[in-house]
Amino acid sequence: MEPRKWKAPRYTSELLNIPGMAFDVHIPDPKARIQAYIDSYDAPDMKGHKGFDEDFMRKHIKLENAWSDGQSAKAVFFLKVVPEYSNRMGNMHGGAMAMIYDMCTTMCAAPLARDDFWVFGGVSRTLSVTYLRPVRSSMDILIECEVLQQGRRLTTIRGQMKDKSDGSLLSVAEHNKASIEFVNPKV
Repeated sequence: MEPRKWKAPRYTSELLNIPGMAFDVHIPDPKARIQAYIDSYDAPDMKGHKGFDEDFMRKHIKLENAWSDGQSAKAVFFLKVVPEYSNRMGNMHGGAMAMIYDMCTTMCAAPLARDDFWVFGGVSRTLSVTYLRPVRSSMDILIECEVLQQGRRLTTIRGQMKDKSDGSLLSVAEHNKASIEFVNPKV
């Protein structure tokens, strides 16, 4: 019996038409570009979609500010920790924290996107989170993110969560992402 040769199907460019898949590279202001991405989760044709990140993007994350010099980008987000992201001890669940870092660090890279360069936020290669202090339910936190390096295929983004009331550092993360090349659909 001959060994089976398995190859994953290629992603087609049609996927980029789904709201929340691509950054709008025609919005020049970094903050407005990230906000447009957040707002895309409320697109009318996506209201029934129940993805893992939908509730977070639609109801909970708030963009405070964003900056870019064309080589690097920074963004700050606000989140009130809700019970849905907490464990039975009343602390934010580590998996929820990782999802929040995944989304926020990805959005931080949006200001660097341009036609044919990181239009889609890429896919995670590694996401490392170090938990320093408990994040209590109903706590107000800031998520500060910075693109450290972005090349044609790989990017590295750092994130940190802080207690908004006193600035204490709650956790840190490093997110390495890979870009995806989308192929044109076969007709």
